[in-house]
Amino acid sequence: MQYTATKPFSGDTGKAFGLAESALTALGFRFTARTTELIEMTGPGMNSSRESGLMGATRIRIASGSGQLAVEADLGGVAFLSRFVTLFPPALCLFLAVVLSVVFSILFGPGPWIVPVAATTGGIALLWVFLGPLMARGFRTRTDRALDALLANMVAVGEAAEPGAAADGGA
Repeated sequence: MQYTATKPFSGDTGKAFGLAESALTALGFRFTARTTELIEMTGPGMNSSRESGLMGATRIRIASGSGQLAVEADLGGVAFLSRFVTLFPPALCLFLAVVLSVVFSILFGPGPWIVPVAATTGGIALLWVFLGPLMARGFRTRTDRALDALLANMVAVGEAAEPGAAADGGA
């Protein structure tokens, strides 16, 4: 999965990059490349839906040039969680159906118990067949919004900084 976005930019690249650096390093991202016109960082990936949306990106590349600021990201964390919520719950339901069938057949022999076991595990698996992709789409949307917000904030901070102005606002 990929994310790409650009915005017009005519401000201080150092201030804009400083915002990105502080936001991303606080989340565990590490530098892989750093120049005056480029930052590339890799992150730990998303392991939970409760983490920051920025964690959905495993590699972020921010470049400045030609009057614009560009963000490119590999969404490895989103891909991992999407696969997990799409595959694991139905597989777990199938596993539970097999285990319950074996245990109940040993304890009770063939009988009507198979109907509630099959209906319950099958119903839950069917629910997850639809719920998993919805959750995956939510992870992607949340990560896209977080990266959009990062880019917008970088542009705002970079363009608010006037060359030669004091960092404390002249106070």
